[in-house]
Amino acid sequence: MQRSSGRDIRVALRVVLIFLAVGLLRTVSLWAHPASGTPAPSLDSLRLLQAPDGARADWASLKGKVVVLEFWATWCSPCVASLPHLNQLVAALDPAKFQFISIDDEDRKVVETFLTRKRTSGWVGTDTAGRIFAAYGVNSRPTTVIVDGRGKIVAVTEVDSVSAADLQAVAAGKKVAFKPAMEIVEASTPSRSSAERPLFSVSVSKSSPGAQASQVNHPPTGTDFLGNDADSLMTNVFNAFENRYVLKGQLPDGRYDLHVNFVDVPDAVRTQAVQQAVLSALHLQIQSKTITKTAYILRATDASKKLLSLSASTHAVKRGYWHGIFILMNGTMDDLAYVLATGLANPVINETGIDGTYDARFKATAGDVDSVNAVLKKTMGLELVTGTQEMSINVLEVSGRE
Repeated sequence: MQRSSGRDIRVALRVVLIFLAVGLLRTVSLWAHPASGTPAPSLDSLRLLQAPDGARADWASLKGKVVVLEFWATWCSPCVASLPHLNQLVAALDPAKFQFISIDDEDRKVVETFLTRKRTSGWVGTDTAGRIFAAYGVNSRPTTVIVDGRGKIVAVTEVDSVSAADLQAVAAGKKVAFKPAMEIVEASTPSRSSAERPLFSVSVSKSSPGAQASQVNHPPTGTDFLGNDADSLMTNVFNAFENRYVLKGQLPDGRYDLHVNFVDVPDAVRTQAVQQAVLSALHLQIQSKTITKTAYILRATDASKKLLSLSASTHAVKRGYWHGIFILMNGTMDDLAYVLATGLANPVINETGIDGTYDARFKATAGDVDSVNAVLKKTMGLELVTGTQEMSINVLEVSGRE
């Protein structure tokens, strides 16, 4: 089922939610991320919340360190979902050689309250005037900027695709091929005049070599999704999580451009047209499959109280499985059972007796209950045991056309 591993595994939930996050930002147009090799813009206006006394966020003080700037917000579900990985990176690297700074443009008190509920390693700072967000061209979040020990931009990327080995390579002066972050911009003018603009059109084409993932909106009806790999396209146009999609076989390589233009078209028709265009372009098909199996029981252990902490997210629940990644944000134990059932392609019944909402994101071998159990016990103090009740589960399989 999996076609890649490590930092090449796309955390597809970010692609789904990134458009929700950008919609809550101030209106900006045509911001651009700083180019690799250029000096990193100043951080002098940053107010540090979580740093040692006397610490300064300026490039003179940070000289010699690889610096990871994480642009985020307390309301941003993908940002909250990325915290465990960010914390793991901080714990794995020498603080004398690496510095992590999470930057939020919300009110200081909002961020302080969030930090009392959710652990965030590294320094945290506020940019309430938005000067640093603007200087770095950040118009969607989360966005990660990596700066080398000379204060030069190395990459603008996503923290979920960054490993400790990547950052150690940067510190050693080696070149690392980081996955580029998506940029979302508003075109200054529509791509065509209103008389020329199609009333109903969808097209998928190969991207130009070296294309970067981006979204360009052409008001009032057009949107271009550019430079996306096949995985991103599939996640973007299908509700991959709620519909329990399971990937079967490899998706095609390369990057693609999706162009969409609709005027007064019902949502259902629009969705169906875009989905069919993507499936046809990628030579894929979807088949529905019903499986009847003995259910697993999700139970608490003695470690649950110690390991579980309530979600700090204020966003709606998001739950899903994609490419070996199990994802839960602001979800109940019933939601977690749903996620586990999707990834295991086997019914899961919640008998934890635990109330509240929680966050979880982990990688485990699809369909392997032992692999899932190992992660559940270590990170949440939960376990799966074989039950006696038989249940059916509906799984949608994505496979290549013969």
